[in-house]
Amino acid sequence: MNNVRYSEEAIARVIAERMGEESTALDLSRLDLHVLPESLSELAHLTELDLSDNQLTSLPQSLGNLTHLTKLDVSNNRLTALPESLGNLTGLDALTARGNMLTGLPESLGRLVNLNWLSLEHNRLTALPESLGGLTHLTRLNLYGNLLTSLPESLKGRFAS
Repeated sequence: MNNVRYSEEAIARVIAERMGEESTALDLSRLDLHVLPESLSELAHLTELDLSDNQLTSLPQSLGNLTHLTKLDVSNNRLTALPESLGNLTGLDALTARGNMLTGLPESLGRLVNLNWLSLEHNRLTALPESLGGLTHLTRLNLYGNLLTSLPESLKGRFAS
């Protein structure tokens, strides 16, 4: 991890440097980012966004404007919550949020109807929203290393061991 702390303007420059005109993927991992600029939400054509291995404590609600995303990785940050607006990302196939400090999940994740992969291991989750049971395409659910004592009824038949 580097010791550089980027300003919002510097982050915007990094985004511009890493985004080609035709590019649909953006890798902002391992930059020691503490905040994300609102301008990130203007990259509506993005299909993949990697924000892993930073120092993010929250994600902007505007992230929900990236409705073409199919893959989002926010692993290994300092997140305690995910924004409700992530429920707008109905094309999302994979959401990876392992290694954070999440204590709960928004009900809106139940709207991610195309989600196939949900990786939430090594957080502080004590419960999951019942709405996750409506994710009929979900085939991989990783919950290892949380504080869960049970699964919602809507998931028990599919993922209980």
